[in-house]
Amino acid sequence: MRLCSYFTAYFMALACFITLTVAARTVSAADAVRCPPTIEVKQRLAVPVPGWSVISEELPHQLAGLTFFDGKPEEKASLAPDKQAKVNGKTVASWTFEASGRPIWVACRYSSTDAVLTRELPKNIRTCLITYATTETIAGLPVIEKVDCKGGQ
Repeated sequence: MRLCSYFTAYFMALACFITLTVAARTVSAADAVRCPPTIEVKQRLAVPVPGWSVISEELPHQLAGLTFFDGKPEEKASLAPDKQAKVNGKTVASWTFEASGRPIWVACRYSSTDAVLTRELPKNIRTCLITYATTETIAGLPVIEKVDCKGGQ
């Protein structure tokens, strides 16, 4: 009787572990491109300016742009969209990533700062669509309304 209970508990725990592992991978792939909508940055002058004082404004730094890169962003190999179209009054840009050896990275740019958040995309991501507002801008760029990335085999 105890042996049966042990195996039942073992298989239930194993099933929970597998479910959580798959869910964690799904969430991480889906969240990989979701840039935080705002960031907090402490900026300061690199060199003081004689005769001037410095104050910091506590304004939020809003997401202003998103760039995909073939390799690390420091290599400067940014990827242009494969297609761009107007859909229901919005602009939709699409990227398709090949299953090559080079990783794809994403960079999130923010208004009024040179701080950029970067990360490597999960290797299974094959396509990304970004929907932009056509009537609203942040830092002169169209507002990003939606980012939708999908994995493949």
